[in-house]
Amino acid sequence: MKRLIASDLHGSARFCRQLLERYQQEGAQQLILLGDLVYSGSYAPQYEYDPHQVIQLLRPLAREILWVEGNCDCGAGALGPAFPMYAGSATVSWEGLSVFLTHGHRYGPHNPPPIGAAQVLLSGHTHIPSWQWVGDLFCANPGSVSLPRGGSPHSCLLYEDGLFRWLTLEGETFHWEVLPPPSKENILSD
Repeated sequence: MKRLIASDLHGSARFCRQLLERYQQEGAQQLILLGDLVYSGSYAPQYEYDPHQVIQLLRPLAREILWVEGNCDCGAGALGPAFPMYAGSATVSWEGLSVFLTHGHRYGPHNPPPIGAAQVLLSGHTHIPSWQWVGDLFCANPGSVSLPRGGSPHSCLLYEDGLFRWLTLEGETFHWEVLPPPSKENILSD
């Protein structure tokens, strides 16, 4: 399954539309949102800060969305999203690969989940795309869809069959990593 992973939308309707265009163009089947979906965004007009519009734009994809709560998502349930939000973190299996999803304000490369919790840690929060190994744990951050920092582009992450590709919202790949296939002892059932 092809998955598009994004973080830190911060209520920007403009960048939500661009993310959804990228999702469609890449032919992804699941949208992973690593928190800070609707609140604490920029009020500058070019960002089109509109949390209600962001939820409305995402609503048609409700069955394809997996959303992990971010530190700015407190009270987001009041917007009435039609898709569930996982509080804090979620551990999922992708083709036998154990993946720990979190926003990044609790767990990240500098404070990883307990040893053995997963083979991959996906987190946002910093607004800067990153990739690194912490022991046997591969840590990846898609960067920020709407408010990138450190000179990074508006970005997201595409995953399929062990390949992670960091993309600009325009679709340009600026980094990729291929993970080795899970060993037979570590394969989880989907």
